[in-house]
Amino acid sequence: MKTRQRRGLAVLVLAVTTCSSLALDAQAASAFPAGDFVVPFNYTVNASTHLKTLNQTITVPPGKFVGGIDLYTGALVGNISLPPAKFTFKLAGVLPLVTATAKIASTKPVTGNLDVSTFVVTATATFNIRILSAYATGTTVNLVGNSCETKTAVTVTMSGDANFGSPSTFSGTYTLPDLQNCGLATTALNLVLPGPGNTFTAIATSN
Repeated sequence: MKTRQRRGLAVLVLAVTTCSSLALDAQAASAFPAGDFVVPFNYTVNASTHLKTLNQTITVPPGKFVGGIDLYTGALVGNISLPPAKFTFKLAGVLPLVTATAKIASTKPVTGNLDVSTFVVTATATFNIRILSAYATGTTVNLVGNSCETKTAVTVTMSGDANFGSPSTFSGTYTLPDLQNCGLATTALNLVLPGPGNTFTAIATSN
């Protein structure tokens, strides 16, 4: 078993070092013990989420995932940033089709672990979901104002195989909490969006 782990670590060092010529930023570096061999990464992330209540998949424009992996412990720490995404839905049957723009806003760094013997990554992301705007078809009034967001943070733990040099897919499930501060639309939104059993998928490609 130890031989397998050493071989896995050797392959990992070679693969990650070959794919990355980056310097670890100060914030990420401070998350690891001094003196550990930490390899930085910089990924383009193509993310999507399937909302169970709407039976709809929302595709997020490409974002970034940057951070580092401690090759002594397998610990992973990084920061993910994703642009806003648009989706459409009917607001509790009261209004016609609504087009909304939502953004995932991280509340803390992504943390996780890389198993150097199997290359399986498990990572947990914590974030709020903000509804930046919502417009009923044919109108120009933002139904949700400027402060619409989840009441509590969303936590999603993802897992998948790390494929150095090729895209890696990670996925997990999460519960979408109730929304707050959405003006007169708050009640209607909470009838159609929150609930368990949603999935989050991220495809990471090294830069």
